[in-house]
Amino acid sequence: MLIFSKELIPTEDNPHPLLKLTGSERDKFAIQSFAFTLLTIVVLYVIPNLYWLEVLTTNTSLFFLETFNFRPRYFVYEDSLDALPAFDLLMYTAGDSIRATYPSISIETGAVPNHYLIVKACTGMQAGALLLGLIWSTPSKTGDQIRASYLILIALFLGNTLRIASMIAITTILTVDFNLPYEPSWDYAHNIMGRPLGFFGTIGFVAIIEKSGVKLLDTITVWIDSLMYNINRVFDKVFPKKK
Repeated sequence: MLIFSKELIPTEDNPHPLLKLTGSERDKFAIQSFAFTLLTIVVLYVIPNLYWLEVLTTNTSLFFLETFNFRPRYFVYEDSLDALPAFDLLMYTAGDSIRATYPSISIETGAVPNHYLIVKACTGMQAGALLLGLIWSTPSKTGDQIRASYLILIALFLGNTLRIASMIAITTILTVDFNLPYEPSWDYAHNIMGRPLGFFGTIGFVAIIEKSGVKLLDTITVWIDSLMYNINRVFDKVFPKKK
């Protein structure tokens, strides 16, 4: 958490104090808040194994699929560590020194079942770490930051598991009821349907944070303003305008 002066915390009389920062003060805040957000992503998403979250995400997605009678099956997929890139190998050996394991969902679709591996990127924690970094790098009341943090984690987890269950359900319907091959069915569910859901979900998550009293968009605006100002300043020095 960054330490801010009270003048940067929004009030009814001054709801957007960040947007009034100029010059070196604006650049200093932009650098510090961006660095803190980046560090949060590394600490919460890049470094941890997060196998426990993969399991929780899998089981919750399984619950939603069972609710709508898709009859999924939980299993653990094991892969040889020899096939993993060096960085993934380091992350997985931290939690499992023998095998690289992935919690998975299997759906019977006829002669060959479809398997869905829930890997680290499926947990949604990359977005969660980014949003938490932004929440705690944005000047706000501590109570508002705490409320925004737990609300966004709950909303992100439920929204992400529903998204996973929906993509598996759509793929199953297309392959079983419409006899389409698995690959185009999954591409339709994951890319054509899943990405718009992720986009509008992100807008919803930002709205939840803003409603909680954390002016997240102000921090992003300061980042952009500071970046564009310094780019233009460098550009003007390299290519001075002719008088």
